[in-house]
Amino acid sequence: MNETKPHLGYKGNYGLELIMDLKGCDLSDLSREKLKRFFVELCDLIKMVRHGDPFYWEDTSDIPHLQGISGFQFIETSNVVCHPLPILKAVYLNIFSCKEFDTDEALKFCKDFWGATSENHTVITRV
Repeated sequence: MNETKPHLGYKGNYGLELIMDLKGCDLSDLSREKLKRFFVELCDLIKMVRHGDPFYWEDTSDIPHLQGISGFQFIETSNVVCHPLPILKAVYLNIFSCKEFDTDEALKFCKDFWGATSENHTVITRV
């Protein structure tokens, strides 16, 4: 598990991207409604303004580990992308924003929301 720092006050840089691989997730109740609730609660928590409803894509291919519902939420300062993969019990997330946000708070929320038992993450400062 990586430790993050809040990365607040990064003035002069273009923004932050928090990239998370969450494992051991319970995705038995995965639905568009749950993904929408995730985007709303996350954006409220990190004080991001959502623009419109999320976009969804459902993979129904014959590649089992790719099957699931992915979501994309535009925010005023960029986007949030979420790829839950039920067969892998994994959720892959990216939060990119030109507005500062607390990466530790976002990481904790995402782990709790998806019930992750482990995670790997990185924070990139965009310059």
